[in-house]
Amino acid sequence: MKHMKKILALILCVMMAVSLTGCKIVIDGESGMAATNKTETSGAVGLSVSTQNNPFFVTLVEGAQAAAKESGVNLTVVDAGDDATKQVSDIEDLVSKNVSVLIVNPVDSDAVSGAVQAAVNSGVKVISVDRVVNDVEIDCQIASDNVAGAEMATQYIVDTLGENIKVAELQGTSGASAAIDRGTGFHNVADEKMEVVASQTANFDRTEGMTVMENMLQANSDIQAVFAANDEMALGAVEAIAGAGKDILVVGFDATDDALAAIKAGRMAATIAQQPALIGSTAVENAVKLIGGETIEKSIPVEVTLVTQDNVETFSNAEEETAAVEIVGNGNIGLSVSTQNNPFFVTLVEGAEEAATAAGVGLTVVDAGDDATKQVSDIEDLVSKNVSVLIVNPVDSDAVSGAVQAAVNAGVRVISVDRVVNDVEIDCQIASDNVAGAEIATQYIADTLGEGTKVAELQGTSGASAAIDRGTGFHNVADEKMEVVASQTANFDRTEGMTVMENMLQANSDIQAVFAANDEMALGAVEAVAGAGKDILVVGFDATDDAVAAIKEGRMAATIAQQPALIGSTAVENAVKLINGESIEKSIPVEVTLITKENAQ
Repeated sequence: MKHMKKILALILCVMMAVSLTGCKIVIDGESGMAATNKTETSGAVGLSVSTQNNPFFVTLVEGAQAAAKESGVNLTVVDAGDDATKQVSDIEDLVSKNVSVLIVNPVDSDAVSGAVQAAVNSGVKVISVDRVVNDVEIDCQIASDNVAGAEMATQYIVDTLGENIKVAELQGTSGASAAIDRGTGFHNVADEKMEVVASQTANFDRTEGMTVMENMLQANSDIQAVFAANDEMALGAVEAIAGAGKDILVVGFDATDDALAAIKAGRMAATIAQQPALIGSTAVENAVKLIGGETIEKSIPVEVTLVTQDNVETFSNAEEETAAVEIVGNGNIGLSVSTQNNPFFVTLVEGAEEAATAAGVGLTVVDAGDDATKQVSDIEDLVSKNVSVLIVNPVDSDAVSGAVQAAVNAGVRVISVDRVVNDVEIDCQIASDNVAGAEIATQYIADTLGEGTKVAELQGTSGASAAIDRGTGFHNVADEKMEVVASQTANFDRTEGMTVMENMLQANSDIQAVFAANDEMALGAVEAVAGAGKDILVVGFDATDDAVAAIKEGRMAATIAQQPALIGSTAVENAVKLINGESIEKSIPVEVTLITKENAQ
């Protein structure tokens, strides 16, 4: 009988192994996938990434996913949302699921040390990517040479403007090894050859980069150059400099698509090209070697290069990546997206790209980087390239009207997604019902806490139709059933959401609930509320992975689930109909749903 049980157990093990053959990539927080997230078999790989609210790390994850699919390994990706405490929890959860190899990109190189050491003690192999894990003996570190890259970037400033010029530094997130190493490389050159007149962190964030740069320019009007420890901060600095009417040389680090476009346009001078996709794929390939019992190098460097206007054409960017599927002539589609520095719009673009590939149609995607002026230029450029259909997700519903009207006048068909274009007769508007969604969210607050509740509102970017509609939906319910004690914009941004919420709490200590017009602001509010030691119900809008995770953990109460991938794919499918001469609906709504802890799984 005992022998029979052993045989049956062996048969079951084989059946399970066969059923798990091939790649299964799981993104933590995706609705409806919780049942398949758990990995209980040896040979699984876990990737804990610091944030996917940064194009560099989005590309790193994509490289890892592509390598996992190629090698047939099970890969689970979890996004810490730039929260070191959450990352520690994520790592512990991956270890509890018996991953064989942990790939970690730390939010903070010190903060994750304990969790990584515990993983090592449990027999898990560990590879760090882009940033180191301090004080832990791990199997491998895969990264660009950040010190050398920053030295290269800073020497370029010297070679271009000469020695003794006045330079400012935008530092990365404190504690992140990439920030430390890039700062070291900068000062290795700058402290000897230039006058460093300002140095401050902007946390690898574009909006913070702009704000910090504005403050630096007020204090030091004679700054001649800026070194930013990543391209997001560099692009923020570019906006601040343009707003101040200055001519200042800006150099970044990462060679993101937006930075390459800015260099081509002459708005930014240079950047350091890393290869995030190669870092991700190299990590997975070496994880597979570890699973197979092979030895790997303790340190694997990935080459970096200085990119300037002289060689920028040799580097791929968003437009060049789509060129492979672009059809020259009639039948092309152009998609102008407000920003890809927001997970919602990243997913929308992915849905559009998948639909374009399935339909065999050319799709060119351009990212406005939340800059309405750039979006107008992007639209004009797409029209000059003779796109048949323009899909536009406006930064500002008014600001793009002239460019969209010009496109219509030129015979281009136009579809707007997520946000409307004001005062222009276009072919179709595809969006969630933002008014209804905000009403549902606000009614949830009233149902949970009762009428008369003191509520605060975090508004979206002024002028954006989604912000206007969600604000309308909120006030439709709140003005009748609750007391709105504070209402302020945080520009759909997590960091701004935290700052604005902190200020609101100082002015209104008795706030009981918050409605945020998107999840990024809601998550910022959650951090501010936690920091103040308050118990406040927070509701967002979008159902991003980070928000769903926060709801599961009880840190956030609810959100409204849109379907950004479906919005993107629906737009392309209807663009194809227009190209084929078919008629389409003037308005196509995409369903929204309230997500709470009860249905977040």
